[in-house]
Amino acid sequence: MKSAGEVAKQFYQAVVKRDLTAARTFLADDLVFVGLFETYHGPQEYLDALTGLLGVTVRLDVMSIVGEGNQAAVFFELETRAPVAGTTFVAEWFQVENGLVRRVQSAFDGRLFAPMFTGKK
Repeated sequence: MKSAGEVAKQFYQAVVKRDLTAARTFLADDLVFVGLFETYHGPQEYLDALTGLLGVTVRLDVMSIVGEGNQAAVFFELETRAPVAGTTFVAEWFQVENGLVRRVQSAFDGRLFAPMFTGKK
């Protein structure tokens, strides 16, 4: 069985390649993603939102992954273009069961991305 850190690493390797079919293989059917603006239930809701984010992503550089037991922390730098041009440092907390991601919670300074969710600047 893969460690939580290895699952997170392989998930983000697929995401960086924009291979969401491969990324899906690391997500549990009952995945919950908790973000600053929205919570997604199930892998399809999450991957739909991730597809939108990747549409404005210039660069996603994973800086570190720390795993302990069934948990992993992922730290990455995300560079995006208009309408949300900028660079953001993101931390995510993964909970993994049976080799699949069951829960992700994301933390970052969301001011840059607020217009994508509120329609305001």
